[in-house]
Amino acid sequence: MIKLLIKLVAFPMRRLFLLPKVRYSYTLSSIRDMFLYTLREEMLRTSMQFIEDSKLDGDYLEFGVFEGRSFIAAFHFAQKQNLRSMRFYAFDSFEGLPEIKDIDDNQNHRFKKGRFSCTSDKFKKILSKKHVDLTKVHLVPGFYDKTLNEATKKMLQLKKAAVIWIDCDLYSSTVPVLDFITDYAQNGTILVFDDYFCFGGDPNKGEQKAFREWLKRNPSIKVTEFHKIGWHGNSFIIHRSALKK
Repeated sequence: MIKLLIKLVAFPMRRLFLLPKVRYSYTLSSIRDMFLYTLREEMLRTSMQFIEDSKLDGDYLEFGVFEGRSFIAAFHFAQKQNLRSMRFYAFDSFEGLPEIKDIDDNQNHRFKKGRFSCTSDKFKKILSKKHVDLTKVHLVPGFYDKTLNEATKKMLQLKKAAVIWIDCDLYSSTVPVLDFITDYAQNGTILVFDDYFCFGGDPNKGEQKAFREWLKRNPSIKVTEFHKIGWHGNSFIIHRSALKK
């Protein structure tokens, strides 16, 4: 009976201490914060395992980092999988969402101009507190329609992407992101959409619409569905083996 009670207590405690928020942080801000992002963290853990098993060289790109929760998890899971050469690129306006208009303007109260704002200085402080090696991190500040261009590509040391995390929410933001990452996506790259099923899951809205149009513009790119993130996110493995050398 005593052994059974120990097992009943030990199992949930073990699962608790295996959570990334517990493993790589000395302090917990709140119980809610600890559990809120476990689905995203599981997606990142799985992605990094896939990249390590595939022996795929490449970096981590995240578009829409906010306060860095998924970015931090990506860094630590990459270290756990011994992906030591991976660099981490954070793309964000650091001013929150842009003006909501045109196709994205559907009275969705979740998305408003300026929401999800976090300054670059605050973002770096959070990363440092969570033991992220800032020498491996590169920030690209600015709204995507202004920064995701050839000049930025020339500035970056980026060559290939292993994992691309898109948390743009809006169609208007996702379009320039997908066009920007086209040259970096390789055979085996994991492409994650954090808000794939937003806007009521309407395929003619948001990230879904932008993704479908991107695939149409790039017929040499094929994808295999990978893992979903709760009710809101989806991910894909990119295949580019048919590209001309």
